[in-house]
Amino acid sequence: MKYIATLSGGKDSTAMCDLLLKNSYPVDYIVFNDTLDEYEEMYKYLEKLKVYFKSRYNKEITVTKPSKTYREYIFHTKTKGDLKGQISGLPNPTQGFCEWRGIAKRDALNKFLKPLDEYKIYMGITTSEQHRTNREDEHFLYPLIDNFKMSEKDCQEYLVNQEMENPLYKHFTRTGCAKCQFKSEKDWFQTWKYYPEEWNSLKNIEREVNTLNNVTSKNIFTEFRSCDDMESKFKKAERQGSLFDFSDEPLKDCFCKI
Repeated sequence: MKYIATLSGGKDSTAMCDLLLKNSYPVDYIVFNDTLDEYEEMYKYLEKLKVYFKSRYNKEITVTKPSKTYREYIFHTKTKGDLKGQISGLPNPTQGFCEWRGIAKRDALNKFLKPLDEYKIYMGITTSEQHRTNREDEHFLYPLIDNFKMSEKDCQEYLVNQEMENPLYKHFTRTGCAKCQFKSEKDWFQTWKYYPEEWNSLKNIEREVNTLNNVTSKNIFTEFRSCDDMESKFKKAERQGSLFDFSDEPLKDCFCKI
């Protein structure tokens, strides 16, 4: 039996990994699923975690990578299904699911798991979000719920006390892919304001997509809004400050903890 702890770099999974190791739970692998499109601060944080887990617990972090990049996914021509022959285009929250997550995270993790005969996966899901558990699948374990009884707030406080908090939380309430289509408008505003390289990268992809025909989706935002539309809104928001109303919650839980 192999025990795998999933690490997203967010507060819950990071606290879970540290608590598992600190309390001598069996952990054979700590796995980070790299989408190749994370914020630069996430990669720097991951390097610090690698040093910490190795020096304190003699544990490595295994990094999986997807079979294609975000850009390759965007400009990929579909080869089957009703949309065969069409270019994928930008993922949109109205699609109801994140196909890119499936490629970048789920498929990469499944490839890692394939050689293992027996395994258990520790999931960083807290008492605050028990609806996300899948108790019917015996592979999954939920130590933050069943063993440590910790909420999201507890995990945040734990990392602050351990001086282990991800610096991305200075600007975001959650972590995820730099171009996650399920971001809240507030998080997109923070990306535009504090991470202009990521924002401009998205703008350039969107403009390139919009020069093509036969594209499934040309917008990453709802209501067919473009990056330029959002930028106008963000500039107005910056002038108005706290008077401007943003949606504080992400549109959808994209299960980025796997």
